[in-house]
Amino acid sequence: MAEKRKPAKMANRNVGVETIKDDGDKYVVMRGDVRVYGGNGVALGEAVRLATSLAAQAGVSRVNGDGTLTSGSVTEGGEFVAYEPAAA
Repeated sequence: MAEKRKPAKMANRNVGVETIKDDGDKYVVMRGDVRVYGGNGVALGEAVRLATSLAAQAGVSRVNGDGTLTSGSVTEGGEFVAYEPAAA
């Protein structure tokens, strides 16, 4: 009978990854005015991961309660900051 082999140890995929806190809101990945990914919305960390994995540049928008989107960016601290409209 052959020896049983120990299962290979998996590398920790989270080494060096910044943690983005889930604030409970839903987000979608946008490229210009087109929703690239998100369906009904995903957690902020997942939206950032998806946006950075695309070949072309994409951004993240928050899905508001009424279904509208608020464009913004994610800080180094892992928080979503909405873009302010330009003053007239």
